[in-house]
Amino acid sequence: MAERMKLLLSKSAKGRKLASGKNLRENKLRLQDLLQHLPVGVYRTTTEGRIIEANQALADILGCKRIADLWQANVNDFYVKRKARLDHMQRLTSALTDFREFELRIKGAGTIWVRDYPRAVKGPDGRVLYFDGILVDISERKRMEEALSRSEQDYRRLFEHAHDAIVIFALKGETILDVNHRACELYGFSREEMIGMSLEKISKDVAQGKARIKSILKNKIFRNFETVHFRKDGNEMLLEINAALVAYKNQPAILSINRDITRRRLLEETIRQMAYQDSLTGLPNRSLLNDRLVQALAYAKRRGQKVTLLYLDLDGFKAINDTHGHGSGDELLKVIAARLTGQLRQSDTVARLGGDEFLILLPEAGHARDGARIARKILNTIRRTGRIGNRLLKVSGSIGMAIYPQDGRNAQTLMRHADQAMYAAKANGRDTCCRYIKQSKKKP
Repeated sequence: MAERMKLLLSKSAKGRKLASGKNLRENKLRLQDLLQHLPVGVYRTTTEGRIIEANQALADILGCKRIADLWQANVNDFYVKRKARLDHMQRLTSALTDFREFELRIKGAGTIWVRDYPRAVKGPDGRVLYFDGILVDISERKRMEEALSRSEQDYRRLFEHAHDAIVIFALKGETILDVNHRACELYGFSREEMIGMSLEKISKDVAQGKARIKSILKNKIFRNFETVHFRKDGNEMLLEINAALVAYKNQPAILSINRDITRRRLLEETIRQMAYQDSLTGLPNRSLLNDRLVQALAYAKRRGQKVTLLYLDLDGFKAINDTHGHGSGDELLKVIAARLTGQLRQSDTVARLGGDEFLILLPEAGHARDGARIARKILNTIRRTGRIGNRLLKVSGSIGMAIYPQDGRNAQTLMRHADQAMYAAKANGRDTCCRYIKQSKKKP
């Protein structure tokens, strides 16, 4: 009997590993394809500055023909002011994000200016593991800012051929005095239509705009704020604005450099979702669940409270995939994900680990009986027949339960013990829940 049990557990683990590996490979390929088509540089570096992940746009920015050329480089060596880079990383260890502009020295190409949008990624112990970020080449904007202090002729040429939209408007009445060709393209108006137009006609948040203008008058310059403007057709666009107080034809005015970042924001949101959400069900993935579990355990430790973790594996799901196809299996997983979400409180988290495995974090279930009650509700809702197309499909679930601090004092141990308890539930006939107990597994 013991040998048979080991064989069953080995087959189950192998099936879960194959399904999970397939999902991970598919997600990785989709993420890599997206990163390679982004118009901005994307990177991951070690805390020492070694580049371990990058896209082609980053290689282009840093003057490399291939991504592979970056593996031998240290990102800190590109900075003209190396100390500024080191200070930047120091700030990131506490602030997590800290957007800055830097001048980089590119081999054979002089220097360029970039804006860095980094994020410090920390492990469960609070130590910074690496830095993720987006690098945007702002050399053109920098060159234009410098040129504006030179001759009118140089200014006009750059003004008309600038990649970003430029709008000059009067302080009195906030009427537009001049625009470049790119501004006309961006807003959809002709130059004649825009001259004399009030900013209120194209600004969604007029009050915010007036507050920014007031700040510009006080500080002479305002860098990198975001706002929403309207195009001629009524569609909205998110703009990144850099503005300064200037003299235009002997009268004070504000020069505004407007960049449409609508698509960039959508791409950033897509990256964020891919990093923290399961692509099939939309549930949090293992990474996000781990972050929330670490936070829940830290909070529980401070308050002397308990945290319950449920490890759910579906019974009979492989047979559905084999009989009805993976498409039907995927649809059933979506149905079950929705049911699980409907059974939980706002403070709870249900995450999909891959395949037919789910983790349910219950930060407010402080006793085994609370976790067992919720587990029974989950098993009941999973047991209901699911209609997929014209088929009625049915599965059950096996749940392992582990409770902090009795069953584990850190996230990894608690997840491992909940997993072991789930296997005990499988061994006890499935469609049940087992609580982890050291050297023994019993029903709660």
